[in-house]
Amino acid sequence: MFIDAEDMALSDPISLIVRSLESIIDGNGLSSLEGAGIKHFDQLSPRGSYSRRPMALVDDFHINAEVRGIFDHYRNISEQFYPQINATTLVDAYVAGQGTVVTRNGLLIEESAIEYLAHRQVPDGFCHGQADQTFAFAHPPSTPVEAPCILVKRPWYRNYGHWLVDNATILAYFAQQIETKQLTIMVGANESEIQRNIVQETIRKICPGASVIEMPDNVTWRFSNLLYVTPLHRPPMIKWPPAMTKLKDAFVESRVQMNHGERLYLSRADVKTRTLANEDALKDLFDQFGFRTVFTSGMSLAEQAQLFSSAEVIMGVKGAALANLVFCQPEATAICLSPGDFIDPFFWDVAGQIGMTYAEIFGRVVTNHPVGRNDFVIEPERLERALTTLLG
Repeated sequence: MFIDAEDMALSDPISLIVRSLESIIDGNGLSSLEGAGIKHFDQLSPRGSYSRRPMALVDDFHINAEVRGIFDHYRNISEQFYPQINATTLVDAYVAGQGTVVTRNGLLIEESAIEYLAHRQVPDGFCHGQADQTFAFAHPPSTPVEAPCILVKRPWYRNYGHWLVDNATILAYFAQQIETKQLTIMVGANESEIQRNIVQETIRKICPGASVIEMPDNVTWRFSNLLYVTPLHRPPMIKWPPAMTKLKDAFVESRVQMNHGERLYLSRADVKTRTLANEDALKDLFDQFGFRTVFTSGMSLAEQAQLFSSAEVIMGVKGAALANLVFCQPEATAICLSPGDFIDPFFWDVAGQIGMTYAEIFGRVVTNHPVGRNDFVIEPERLERALTTLLG
């Protein structure tokens, strides 16, 4: 059931100073915790690491020269370290933009806006403050939420892949606590009907019967009692395995078997951005190696989970649909087709921690759009060589 919070004018903290939640908890004593409204915190995991299976094959001939060094750095990281992960209950906390959290005494929690702050950007929903390295709310606080809530809103939540990895993992990991403590789930307000349906489906599957609040980005709300989880995914290469496993378990039955011979090609021809420009010229090659072309847009999350969990080989243009690799079997193979300027290792991290065979083939960019939005081509002989090496 979806409920609305009642609008009400609230006072606006004057200066918002960036602090990491870890430093607030570990370094400033009990009085500081009370001032920040930290009622309780659990350490889900200390700092740790996990292993990632190395890439099985990379065709990097068309990687742009200016990013080649960065890609070479990423591909050599087989052991991934991650920071401490906490679940913290905050009293009278503020949330603005795409899930940035501010304590009641004006500390902007760094982890909640790390995607912006790591690139020296102003977090969504904020503007520069009066002093250096401070921020102010772009929209004055206007709505109190009295029900105990869990924050399930992270930057880029409108993207299917980020919803899965950043947000659905929180639901899966805390499903029992959400039920027993009757926590209201606070999510972002999606304008897209398709994405909103995916969010609702996820919640119905993992937390049936839970109450939900949809929060727009252009508001600031105050929460009387907020459960905030430090990111389970930190770009570009940290995705906490226990939560990823919980998500898979929620949608894939343990008895599901891989369908040997089921080879899928995920097309983005219907998306009109970052497309494989010569896809039609490669169809004979797809047929030769037994690939069936599929479009995931419009599919339910359950349908996508079923599709990926039983496939032997998934090949697709780099995009949100490949986040479904989380549902694959460890014995499966993933082949990512990428424009030469887009080296994000997001999907290798998903596949590599499962133990899948992962390959990436970079194509020549043929448009002049921002990074991550360019169309590209892959020469048939390069693709055939890679498929023969991987699949025989």
